[in-house]
Amino acid sequence: GQPSSLVVRAMYYTPLPASPDDIIIKVEASTVSFRDCLLRRGLGVEKISFPFVPGCEVVGTISNVGKDARHAGYRIGDRVVGMSRRGGGNGYYAKFNTRNVAPVISSSIDAVDAVCLVEVYMTAYQALRVGKVDGTPLTDANVLITDGFSPVGQAAVTLAKLEGANVYVTTTESRQDEYMKTLGVKCLPFAPSKWLHKIKGKMDIVIDNTCFDSYDSSWKALNPNGILVCTGMTSIYSFQQDEFGAGGCGGCEALGDMRDYQAKWAAIKARYMMSQTKFHDLWESFQNDPAKYQQEMMCLCCLVESGSLKPKIAERVSIGEVPDAQRYLEMGKANG
Repeated sequence: GQPSSLVVRAMYYTPLPASPDDIIIKVEASTVSFRDCLLRRGLGVEKISFPFVPGCEVVGTISNVGKDARHAGYRIGDRVVGMSRRGGGNGYYAKFNTRNVAPVISSSIDAVDAVCLVEVYMTAYQALRVGKVDGTPLTDANVLITDGFSPVGQAAVTLAKLEGANVYVTTTESRQDEYMKTLGVKCLPFAPSKWLHKIKGKMDIVIDNTCFDSYDSSWKALNPNGILVCTGMTSIYSFQQDEFGAGGCGGCEALGDMRDYQAKWAAIKARYMMSQTKFHDLWESFQNDPAKYQQEMMCLCCLVESGSLKPKIAERVSIGEVPDAQRYLEMGKANG
């Protein structure tokens, strides 16, 4: 449904672990993200049952632990991050499985800055890492980031510029151009037909957040040794149309939303059919190698502590303001 379908409900008790591997987190900060909007609308490849609580990433301190979580080394009072594909974080307390929790490496970083690192900046960091050749720095490398104004886009811009890359971004409107140019990037129109002829075959790395044309134009922008990293599909699930506009199911409701089929096809194509292409999923990366995730979180924390990186926060909102924040996000106006 629409953001107005979200309702704040009071809980007059502190949740307890329902299974031995549950961890209860007293939330310091949680995210409002594009995934929350998909879950609320019942869109996306993954579906959830309703009612649900949005908020897929949190930072906070442990208030209670199950027996298995304690054996895994977690203790009450530990500062941790939690991630879930199914939400649950926009509250005063949140319950996570032990496999979905990791320690916060730094105790000095503000919780709001830290929660930005959990998903947005980590996605950008890992996408750039995947795109590098043998881990070499990005000095003078040509990097294209589609939808550079998006949260992941801005994070990727900041991290790529820190390594000395030449960064190109696509944007949807002049307001975005004006801001992105202050970051020292070259702005291109959103539609590939207006920019591909200018940079075709010249990019060392392309980070595609949009899947505008099933990643085809981004792939054509690569040089012979370049790497395309696919991280998102925001153009498939566009909220800036009527509820059943051009991107909707178009009368085939019995088959489900056609955008879900389009998203599945794009993911299969990027994973298995396109050369020089990596399909990056942060959740899979975290589940497959949590130790590496913690190591890379440490690197991001060090950048923040040194002053080299300042996470871009669109706005700090209360739980009661989450519906308005989701509406603002769906309109494409969130700057951060």
